[in-house]
Amino acid sequence: MPFQNLTVQRLIIHEVHRRLDDRQVVNPTYGQQLLTLTQDAKDDFRDRVISAVGSQSQSIKMTIKPVVAGCAVEIAHELIAVTDAEFIIQSRLFADRLTESQLRRDLPGGILVVFQGMAGNPQRRYVGVVKAEKHSGFRQAAAMTVQYFKDLFLTPQAKLYKIGIFVYTGPQPAGALPNGWEATVYDSQMTTSNREGAAQYFYEGFLGCALPVNSARLTKRFFDETRDFIRGLPVPEERKTDLLSGLYTYLKVDQAPTVQVSAFSNQYLGHELADSYSHFMADREFPNNAVPKDLTDVQSQLRRRRMTFSRSVQLTAPPDAFDDLVRVREIDGEPDQPGGPRPTWTQITIRDRIREQE
Repeated sequence: MPFQNLTVQRLIIHEVHRRLDDRQVVNPTYGQQLLTLTQDAKDDFRDRVISAVGSQSQSIKMTIKPVVAGCAVEIAHELIAVTDAEFIIQSRLFADRLTESQLRRDLPGGILVVFQGMAGNPQRRYVGVVKAEKHSGFRQAAAMTVQYFKDLFLTPQAKLYKIGIFVYTGPQPAGALPNGWEATVYDSQMTTSNREGAAQYFYEGFLGCALPVNSARLTKRFFDETRDFIRGLPVPEERKTDLLSGLYTYLKVDQAPTVQVSAFSNQYLGHELADSYSHFMADREFPNNAVPKDLTDVQSQLRRRRMTFSRSVQLTAPPDAFDDLVRVREIDGEPDQPGGPRPTWTQITIRDRIREQE
């Protein structure tokens, strides 16, 4: 859903609070009126939202979960057609829901902006929510006022932390929820290589959404789960190195259009590991069938192999160079004191001379 034509027609702010030490809920502080912003302030807020939800690395179109009473998409559905007076009251349901979703005491409170307008071409109605924390330069003006909003969002220190936007793209009259609705979520903690970095309490508990099950995400999961399996094997490190090289080759070099547990197992693991790998992936609920290969979410991880040792010593290389030039072997080291146990050391052979040092 493109947001370039997004307009903000009305907006209100509420405040949600961190739970008490005994995890008791602190009721939200509700805004009492819509904020009347200057056009410049409204444009600044609009531009910040568009910049955030337009980020390919930190925003994602989500799947809306089946509707339950009081869920976020139901609240959004009601808000798009109400009067301003009703919007003020009914937008509080978002603050209530966010408060209920923040189950842990370590989850911070913050300001919740509820806004509504039109977006896209042709124009579609939407309802958006933003959760932001008070930044270090925040000046505590009178709560829930225009100045309060400007200090929080429209200063250089301001940062939009989490955004959810529900856009109605369906027919009129609307059908059964969530039909016709699309959800986009932005989270500053999310990256292309780590979609799971998004706060689950926000996108799932609060917004009632789920990460989409698509080819890119499944390919990323295949990489992560298989790597975890290899790392946990009770085999020598040089064997793990070979298996990890096989994983990189399978995804990056192999021209097959799909990834599949059995195919990787047969090609790289051998009979002795096949059953345990199959059970491991089944326990992680990874599909047993072939999945279309899409490297979008795992590209950055496939660019380089990395080995990490103590005291910040690292060896990094492109996967193909790693396979061709690097040999890794465990050896018995020298004991720290006479008669003491021999530590395990790593012998690394690089089949090349030193080209440059820093």
